Amino acid sequence: MQLAIPVEALYDPSVTLPANEVYSFLKWSADCTGSPFFTARVGQYMAAGGWAPLVPLMTSAQSIADFFQKFGLLSSDRNAAATYRLVVEGPIALWQLIRPVGANKDAVYADAIAVGFFAQILKSAAQDIWDPLQVVAVMPDASLIPQDLLPPTSVLSGEMGLNLRFPSSYLGLNMPAVLPPEGLPDLGLPNRHDLMLAERIRQVLEHRISEPGLGVARIASMIGLSKWKLQSLLSLQGTSISEIREDIRRSQAIERVTFTADKIDAIASDLGYANSANFTRAFRTWTGKSPREIRSEL
Repeated sequence: MQLAIPVEALYDPSVTLPANEVYSFLKWSADCTGSPFFTARVGQYMAAGGWAPLVPLMTSAQSIADFFQKFGLLSSDRNAAATYRLVVEGPIALWQLIRPVGANKDAVYADAIAVGFFAQILKSAAQDIWDPLQVVAVMPDASLIPQDLLPPTSVLSGEMGLNLRFPSSYLGLNMPAVLPPEGLPDLGLPNRHDLMLAERIRQVLEHRISEPGLGVARIASMIGLSKWKLQSLLSLQGTSISEIREDIRRSQAIERVTFTADKIDAIASDLGYANSANFTRAFRTWTGKSPREIRSEL
């Protein structure tokens, strides 16, 4: 799974993504790491300048109050899927992330990023006077926040979004410098070469199986490897591009012939065959029968 935009677009402020697509991507990323704290950790790294588009805002703000106000204006200007509001009542400040009613349940992962990001900003600014017991985060799933950021007593489960309470005196603190994230726990992301290469290729091919010209060189480029490296790694795993493509075609063909009323010509075209005769020949190799023979037995 991946976000359906080129990497360079992530640095273009005019590019927007559907919120639900982002939420699903965050859930998938957290599942890949196996860590419930993954998205909160991402927020902590963002607070150290780990996401380029936010760095100008972080470096231009003079104080925590200035940063929160500018952040709220920026999010509202971009018609984001959430709104932010700063409320100050005497010694208590409340920073609210408000999501619309009926927000996708996977938005909880974005809320965890927000907790990690804003709590880390406050922690870095407060330094020696930081007291996590004076900070309370109310968000949908308290289990997504690591104890080294906020103790369990400071994280409460509530509605979708975020309510972050902290001493209003923190608002007068200077914004922390944007520094490399030294000392932060590892994100736990698996190295891409530790993932099963065949599965990554399968994901590419499943979405482009109708493209007969999708060869080794192009697939290698899409997943960030040289053609030679891709072929070598697949050989070590005892498989090849053609075998993976054949397996996808076989499973999709059998499913569609058996469980749908799609025309044979359409199935052949969708699976990248030049004509239905070639498809029928392949189908007979897989099953011992033609597609029409299979359907006549149903």
